[in-house]
Amino acid sequence: MQINELFQGVAMGLMDGLITILGIIIGVGIATDDSRVVIISGLIGGISNSFGTSIGFYTSENAERGQQIEFYKKNRGARKNQQYIHSHSEIVGSTVLSFMAGTLALVLPLLPFFLMQNITTCMVLALIISATLLFVLGYYIGKINRTSRLRSGVKYVILGVMSSVIALILGEILRIFMMGK
Repeated sequence: MQINELFQGVAMGLMDGLITILGIIIGVGIATDDSRVVIISGLIGGISNSFGTSIGFYTSENAERGQQIEFYKKNRGARKNQQYIHSHSEIVGSTVLSFMAGTLALVLPLLPFFLMQNITTCMVLALIISATLLFVLGYYIGKINRTSRLRSGVKYVILGVMSSVIALILGEILRIFMMGK
């Protein structure tokens, strides 16, 4: 089993999990101003998202494996440039790690909501926690890709902030139209 194949699952789960939970926290927090609703929405949405992401990852990797096998059949088994066919155990391992990473990714950003009362402070802390984790993930991906680690880390943080801005706008619109505030 190749480590980089397993890391794909972890990276997918972490990235998707952090972006999703951050959007849920900011959007629901702005819309409802209620930590309990944020916690409930975050847990249900985050776990559902982790499951959906891992199933999507499994489907994608299985489809890729099928294409790899078909390619090698057409080319009479010749592997050019050490091309690789994913094993079934790698796909399952990556899928499980994707789910676990996505589920783990929702715990830290939600933690402030369990420990503090002020929802604005909790949202800011969740943003800081998520941005830090996204930076570390991007930094590591930059390292293994042999590209700028700092640039890669910053890129991942920007993606997280973009998700937060979209969720903030949507949360504000929903708060105004649905809550009448």
